[in-house]
Amino acid sequence: MEKRRRNLMPQNAEKGSSPFPLALAMVLSLLFWLILGPYFITALGQFNIPYLEANAPFLAMALGIVVSWKLLLNTSPRSLITDHSTFRFTLFFKSMGAYLLVATLFLLLGFMTEPEAYSTSGASFLEHLMLLPLVLVLTPIQTSSEEVVFRVLPIRVVQGGRLRRGAMRNILACVLSAILFTAPHLSNRELGSADNPAIVLVFYALFGGLVTALSIASGGFEPALAIHAANNLFVALICNYQGSSLPSLPLLTTTKAIGTPLDLLQLIIGLLMVFLVVRKDIMAKHHMQK
Repeated sequence: MEKRRRNLMPQNAEKGSSPFPLALAMVLSLLFWLILGPYFITALGQFNIPYLEANAPFLAMALGIVVSWKLLLNTSPRSLITDHSTFRFTLFFKSMGAYLLVATLFLLLGFMTEPEAYSTSGASFLEHLMLLPLVLVLTPIQTSSEEVVFRVLPIRVVQGGRLRRGAMRNILACVLSAILFTAPHLSNRELGSADNPAIVLVFYALFGGLVTALSIASGGFEPALAIHAANNLFVALICNYQGSSLPSLPLLTTTKAIGTPLDLLQLIIGLLMVFLVVRKDIMAKHHMQK
């Protein structure tokens, strides 16, 4: 039985993942984002595609992550993303589906109660079709880059390798995630146009802290990658709001106020739904650790 348990234990991320090079990788990726990002905006701005221009800095960040991996890290991407021997695609897509389901239900609720607050973008079918491949490529790059730099790398530094290294480290990891996820969003347009900017900040902090808690519990960042991608894909393709920091051609645009308690409720229910969907994976991980 003990031999079988050892075989079932996931491959850990400690090999070749000491805190110092991980911290350096985070810093180098941030420098690419901050220094090269403006140049990427200028270069890609010539195409006059707002969505491409908005994501340009994250292409610089993604390049920084690749360079950091080549120069500083001697571990595989998989071993940083998950403590398991393979990337759990089933867990990833279950998390994405659960979060999108809640977002869709809240959209339907909003449309039924305030139909006058929604309108189509006015773009032609061809324009939607031409932007679709760009969104499907750029959005995962953008969200995954943010996740690696502002969640995966710093949490691996705090945890010192494998996830779930004790209650205090887990709490510290969640608090750190709340801060790191909120900080780069302070310049977003949403703070200036929100009914209550404080609620927007709480939204970012909860997204950072609770998604990290969910990832630690599941033994990998597959849920974090999925939830972040689902959130931004929904905004880019299904329903965006006026003054968004992520201009796109969605099916619907809303004038509903942002920074409301309803936004927090949707986030909490969305994350709760993800937890309910992936709880078997979490329990399986705990069983293997016994």
